[in-house]
Amino acid sequence: MPPTPASVTRENPGGDAADPERAALERLLAEPWGRRQDRFNTLDVPLVDWKSWRRVRILTYPTRATFRYGDEHYAALSVVYTTTSGPSDPDSCLDEFWAKNAPLADGYGVRLGEAQIIRTTQEIDGEVRPLVFKVLEGSVDSVLVSDEYVGAIAVYESWPGTCLVAAMAVKSTQHPELARRVRDRWIDEGAPKLKWTSSITEAPTTSAR
Repeated sequence: MPPTPASVTRENPGGDAADPERAALERLLAEPWGRRQDRFNTLDVPLVDWKSWRRVRILTYPTRATFRYGDEHYAALSVVYTTTSGPSDPDSCLDEFWAKNAPLADGYGVRLGEAQIIRTTQEIDGEVRPLVFKVLEGSVDSVLVSDEYVGAIAVYESWPGTCLVAAMAVKSTQHPELARRVRDRWIDEGAPKLKWTSSITEAPTTSAR
């Protein structure tokens, strides 16, 4: 049974459906794209059903922007923008991001399976730029939660000396194939549209919160 329209909220996008997780994931497949910005008004971040995402903070890990879909964490998206002392091409930035964050994830009970690398491009204002994805599946097992997730990390060509990374995770505990379709929609349609706003003409500071 699908949810009644009045029951669908930002806190519970699955509403009063008999299976709210399925209903929430189906919204992420069916609803149109919109855009949100980071708190610094520097990045356009594409999101499906964009009004239903809540901007949140990760207290132990400041980010450029983090959004959560539903209080049950049906999906989450974080954007990280940092300086780098090494190369700033997408592959090098991916290696640096992974080396830094994989041990942190392990400490939080995140268990990851095999990863797939996808190299593609994005077009921004007529300019074709490299875009690299690391596609993942895994689980979170802790005292508070035990869930399965699928996700992807997108790494962009950005300002020289900086790395721009977006990480998307989708809950797949009950409906893994549906979650993969949501993840793949983001890879195909959403991630390539993430960009700096038109007002940004030089590298901004790497502020995070």
